[in-house]
Amino acid sequence: LKIEVDAAGLAVGFASNTRDARIAQIHQEGGSGRVFGNIRYDYPVRTLLGFTEEEREMIRDTLLAHLAK
Repeated sequence: LKIEVDAAGLAVGFASNTRDARIAQIHQEGGSGRVFGNIRYDYPVRTLLGFTEEEREMIRDTLLAHLAK
């Protein structure tokens, strides 16, 4: 797991060229990957990270209320 912080914000994720990043990407977006050597498996989309629409609205409302103070 990789964390990047700068004056503009924060990002949490996987280093882009690692096995872990590839596994996370396949699970997040769906796709094909190898299991047990030569066997290929088509993974369905299984979101690991993200926000629901309700969570986005709550975050937006909280942020706007804070900025309005």
